Amino acid sequence: MIFEFIAAHRDEYRVSRMCDVLGVSSSGFYAWQDREPSIRDQENAGLAIDIRQVFVRSRQTYDSPRIHAELQAMGWSVSRKRVARLMRMHGIQAKRKQRYKTTTKFDPAC
Repeated sequence: MIFEFIAAHRDEYRVSRMCDVLGVSSSGFYAWQDREPSIRDQENAGLAIDIRQVFVRSRQTYDSPRIHAELQAMGWSVSRKRVARLMRMHGIQAKRKQRYKTTTKFDPAC
């Protein structure tokens, strides 16, 4: 998370200065930059693709519990909280039904 922040702001500030302020080593930042994504990050990327597919198939109405159930049916072994976290990270949010609003009032005199 810290290294991602440094990478995002390296055009504005010197890397060595940001590393000093944030309390990390600059060599650690450069090692992170050259490192391959972890297995968990790779799984999350694949899972996010499947989450988006299920979400689009549901006409953007499914929230994390239903998407979690669909993913389990597809063979994924993940928790509902992980699905919810990935949905938050990728900005996936279910559409809510609009509440019924009465537009006319009943007149008892008629």
